[in-house]
Formats: sequence, C-alpha cells, structure tokens
Amino acid sequence: MKIYDFDEKFYDYVRTWMAMHPGMTEKQVEESYNEIMLNWLNAPAKWLDGEKPGEYFLRYSEPKDLMKLLEEYDKRKIGLPEPLYSRVVALGETCVPALTKMVQNTDRPESIRATALAMLRDIGSDDSKPLYVELVCAGKEGDDLSEMAADILSDGDGAEIEALLERYDAANEQAQSRILGICTNFPGDDRIFNYLVDKLRNRPEQRSLYASFLGKLGDPRAIEPLKSFLTLTDITYLDYIELRNAVEELGGDAGEERTFYGDPDFEAMRNM
Repeated sequence: MKIYDFDEKFYDYVRTWMAMHPGMTEKQVEESYNEIMLNWLNAPAKWLDGEKPGEYFLRYSEPKDLMKLLEEYDKRKIGLPEPLYSRVVALGETCVPALTKMVQNTDRPESIRATALAMLRDIGSDDSKPLYVELVCAGKEGDDLSEMAADILSDGDGAEIEALLERYDAANEQAQSRILGICTNFPGDDRIFNYLVDKLRNRPEQRSLYASFLGKLGDPRAIEPLKSFLTLTDITYLDYIELRNAVEELGGDAGEERTFYGDPDFEAMRNM
C-alpha cells in the first residue's frame, strides 16, 4: 500500500502550468483553478506509472483498506488526497460502519476522527444520525467534533429534534447550548422557547447568544422577555445591541436607543 503526496504533485503541476502560461494575473489563475485540477486528475501521471490521479484509488473497495489509507495519511501528516476522500464517499453505505467506528474511537487523533465525520456527513446516511446526536449531547466546551455534528444536524431535516430535547436536561451546559442552537432552525416545540427564555434570564454572561437564538426562532412571545432586559443597568453594549436586534427581528419596538458611555465597545463604535 503505497502512500503518495497528491497535494505536492498537484502543486508541481500548477507551477509547470503557470510557467507555460506567463503573464496571467493571480485572479486569472484562481479562475482557472477548477480547470487545472480537472486536467491534472485526468492526465496519466509518470509518478503513478501512467495511472490517472483521479482514478488511482478506484482499486480500493474494501472499507478496511480505505481506513488504513486514511490512518496512514494522517499519521504521516500528508494532506488527504481528494480522490481518496471522494472514493470513500462514493462507496457510501459500505463505508458507514467503519467511519462510525473511527469517529467513536477516542484513541484516534481528532484530526482523523474529524475527517471521518466529514465523510459521514457527505455520504448522508440516516444511520449516522444517532452518532451526531450523541456527539452533540456528550460534547464539552471546545469540542470540535461536537460542533461539526451540531452543524450537520442544523443543516438536516429536523428529525432528531425530539431525541435532542429528550437529552437536554441531562446534558452539560455547553451541550445544552449546542442543542438549542440546532433547535432554533426547527421551531414549533414549546420546550425550545421555554429553554431559551430560561437561559436568557439565568445566564447573564451569554445574554447576547440566547437573544440571537430567540430572534432566529421567530416566536413573538419572546419580545416582552427580551425587552425587559433593555433597561437593565448591568448589561454591556454588545448584549444590548443583540437584545434590540432580536426584538426588532421579531417585529417588536425596541424603543429609543440607549447610550453606553464608558463601555469600551460603545466608545470604539462611537469613535469610528
């Protein structure tokens, strides 16, 4: 199982291509990028004994072999070839169990787990949804995999909202925030509104976040709770702006805008 640095070979190809097209601007080169890549993928390469880079990984069909390749590239810190990524995704459901196991294996580096998670996202299998829910609900602060899973569920069809809400009470603070961030994309359950208002009232250090969530949720019942914070003397300028924006987003009247002399963010904006 040979490991080739596809990125390095592509950059060599680009340098040669640029030398053959003198006088091109940086913008023109950028506009030609897709064409250059396509030509490189479909041109027989000496370093692959005449094989085309875009077809090289078609020889691999077994998930275990593909997982070994992923691990080897990650271990050597060589950029993952796009044709290898595409091959795994193209095999679809066949690779889902192996990719799931890789994501769940905390002994693996986070980099390869993140790659496996991205592949599951691109495959789009329903079998992966319980994994996304688990990652979101068990994730802690600074957990990139949990953030990735939250993004995937946010872009989904909302079928996992009930599973997320059922685990809300038992989740840690950061996981609860991620759960609510996902749920704002799928309004209709009163629990989402109630949880957000509770956070707005009881998490003063995150008022701006939960104000923005309420604005996005689109429930006009949030106008009054949001407005009740606009007159507080202990809020920051940035919190105030987010609260106002949410009120107005929901169709409410935020009243005359306050000044926050002495607040560093307000002063910076005023000086601009």
